Amino acid sequence: MSGRDRILVADDDQASAELVLYFLQSHGFTVSTALDGNRALELGASGDFKVVILDVHMPMYDGVEVLQLLRKRHVLHPIKVIGLTGDLSDEVRQALELSGIDSFLTKPVDLALLRKEVDRLMAA
Repeated sequence: MSGRDRILVADDDQASAELVLYFLQSHGFTVSTALDGNRALELGASGDFKVVILDVHMPMYDGVEVLQLLRKRHVLHPIKVIGLTGDLSDEVRQALELSGIDSFLTKPVDLALLRKEVDRLMAA
C-alpha cells in the first residue's frame, strides 16, 4: 500500500485506539495513532494519510476542531474523515456535518461497519 493508503486513528482512549489499530492492521492497513487533538492535527496535516478516524472528545483540540483545520489544510486533496464518538447529541452530529465529515460511527464501534466505511472511503 502506498503512503496515501494509510490510516490515522485519533482517540485519547488508548484501549479504543488500540482496538481499531489492531483490527485495521489485521486487514492489511498501515495505521498510526494519535492520543490527543494536537498530535492528530500534526500527523493529519502531513498529507501521509488517506483516512482519519477521529474521536470527537479529545484534549487540546477536539475532533470537530481537528476536522475543521484538516479541511482548511487539505483543500485540493481532502482527507476522508470518519467521526467516531459515544456522544450521540444532535449538537455534535451537526458540528461534524457542517465541518464536512465523510462518515459518522458511534462507540462502541461496530468493527464490521468500520471496515466497510474504511473500504468505501479508500475507494473514493
